[in-house]
Amino acid sequence: MFKRKWFLLLTCFVIMPAIIILFFYMFGGKQYYAVSVALIIVSMLPFFFSLERKKLQARELVVLASIVAIAVAGRAAFFALPQVKPTCAIVMLAAIVFGPEIGFITGSLSMLLSNFIFGQSMNTPFQMFGMGLAAMLCGLIFYKRDSKTPNWIIAVIGGIICFAVYGFVVDSGTVLIISPSMTLNSVLAVYASGVVFNLIHGASTFIIILLAGKIIIEKLERIRIKYDLFPQK
Repeated sequence: MFKRKWFLLLTCFVIMPAIIILFFYMFGGKQYYAVSVALIIVSMLPFFFSLERKKLQARELVVLASIVAIAVAGRAAFFALPQVKPTCAIVMLAAIVFGPEIGFITGSLSMLLSNFIFGQSMNTPFQMFGMGLAAMLCGLIFYKRDSKTPNWIIAVIGGIICFAVYGFVVDSGTVLIISPSMTLNSVLAVYASGVVFNLIHGASTFIIILLAGKIIIEKLERIRIKYDLFPQK
């Protein structure tokens, strides 16, 4: 478990940021499809490492695909409401039940696939990294938690992570995209303009987890135990 956590943290905080930085400085932000694929491949490494020598089961792939499909459908269903999206809540709850590695990969995949609906752009790699990172952090905090942990605590932490982590990563991408000179005033203006949107996103994540988090966790836990999914020693 100790080695898995360090490998996951290395992937999130070193390898993926390095790929995104190279993406901008080598390709000028234009090869975002190639970079998105590279991020997905990298995000899968902690997942396969967590399985150790156990063969991946077909039903585990089905669960992964189902979580991503629900997250994508949730984002599409609320397309008319800017920043009010259940995607972050869904991948966070998946990370709590199945582990931070699962949250990492489902978060990244959800943003890549949903952007085929909303439109791919130079911001896609940052959305993928931000959503995967937010789900992973929630999983690290609450995975194998005490079952008596109040749902409102999960909702509060989830909302804060969504606001602070996902919002900061995506806003940082905007800084690189529209402010190549990166003066202090331009950087502060970008972060300030994103506060309201990030607050709405964080609040919607908090409300969704508060209202439906307990039920969703119970259902996912039942599936995990019944089918012995993603066992980690």
